[in-house]
Amino acid sequence: MDLINRKWFNNVIHLLGFFLMVTAYCDLWKRPKTRGPKWIWGILIFLVNYLGPIGYLIWGRHVPPPKITSRAN
Repeated sequence: MDLINRKWFNNVIHLLGFFLMVTAYCDLWKRPKTRGPKWIWGILIFLVNYLGPIGYLIWGRHVPPPKITSRAN
């Protein structure tokens, strides 16, 4: 019984890593600007399991500042 639970847990962990990688690559593809070269982020996302996608999603994305619109009266 313990072996079945361990296989299930491993499958969940691997799927989580896969979805993190896919999410990070999709965001990297769509985002025009990142903090650092895009090709380095692409390599890190692929080679450094779990930490690469998480690092990109936390630190690598360049979030543009909000646009301030003023209303003239």
